[in-house]
Amino acid sequence: MTVTVLHAIETGGPGGAERMMVHLASGLGGEYRSEAALIRDSWLGTALKQRGVPVTMFRHRSNGFPSTLRDLLRLIRERRIAILHTHEFFMNSLGLVASRLTGVPLVATVHGRNYYAERFRRRLAYRLVGKFAGQMITVSEDVRRFLEENIGIPANRIRVIPNGVPVNGISSYERVVAVRETLGLRRNTRVVATVGSLYPVKGHTYLIDAAVHVVRRCPDVTFLIVGRGGLREKLEAQASSLAVTPFVRFLGHRNDVQDLLSVCGVFVLPSLSEGMPLALLEAMAAGIPSVATRVGGVGEAIEDGKSGLLVPPGDSHALAESIIKLLEDRTLARQMGQYARDVVARRFSVSRMVDDYKEIYARLIPKPQPVSVQK
Repeated sequence: MTVTVLHAIETGGPGGAERMMVHLASGLGGEYRSEAALIRDSWLGTALKQRGVPVTMFRHRSNGFPSTLRDLLRLIRERRIAILHTHEFFMNSLGLVASRLTGVPLVATVHGRNYYAERFRRRLAYRLVGKFAGQMITVSEDVRRFLEENIGIPANRIRVIPNGVPVNGISSYERVVAVRETLGLRRNTRVVATVGSLYPVKGHTYLIDAAVHVVRRCPDVTFLIVGRGGLREKLEAQASSLAVTPFVRFLGHRNDVQDLLSVCGVFVLPSLSEGMPLALLEAMAAGIPSVATRVGGVGEAIEDGKSGLLVPPGDSHALAESIIKLLEDRTLARQMGQYARDVVARRFSVSRMVDDYKEIYARLIPKPQPVSVQK
């Protein structure tokens, strides 16, 4: 019998939580069928539809919670949903109410720790989710500890399932050459890349500060900044004021991140806060050595000195020195990249993540009771 899982989230992406949801919803297969419920018709809806996942758009009016709850209850009943899987604060809280009203088990995934601890009502909402959801999930041990220590959710009510990414083959030499030509990169240009929305929490300003020091030592370097967001003009102005504009390229949102990673010599994650960043895992899966800030679940993915280099958040000098180290020591960079790829294949693959969630779904779905025969 096919079991229908409804995946719901309030954000539209393209961020880590949304891309993880795409991987999971499209990867279940077998005895599971995925549908999705969204309140923002943007990148995520398109990505899900392209993977064959049916999408229902909710009417998110000014009285958001009641109207969205009505839509969610209707969808659960009409589609005969067996598992409700929600992501992020609004949908996790809404999902708990829907679960209690319909009896459908709830799986609630928490991707980060940015804002829900600031107000008592939000802390209370998550305590209730932790207590009554069929299973509360965090994407890293760091987020689990945060929920336990700052929200008051017992550790035995939380399970950690790290995000997963595809582990594909390494790009061919011919493909790398073609991508470099498309980007207009010179033959000897070394590439440092970062992927992430242009928001303060992603720390791009520290990377641009670091670029000043890197280009002095490695003048043949180009920084590729992939992602969109409200800080673009401010970051471009910063690059101009520091005279590194010729070395920094803002590419905006791209659907060919894997191709861009293929020409990358060093990946940088300068974030101030993270859950379990998919961009970092994707770079590791591509065999690229990384320089990343020691925040959130980053230290659970990168073993400092083996699969990458970890630096303090907000420290441009440490960021620059670590980038330079990997650019100048190609043997070290190659060894770290291979080790990083092996780590992802063992611990952070999509298949491992999907299997872990399937195990939870199977446990929560009510088992049919045997019919007793009267003699």
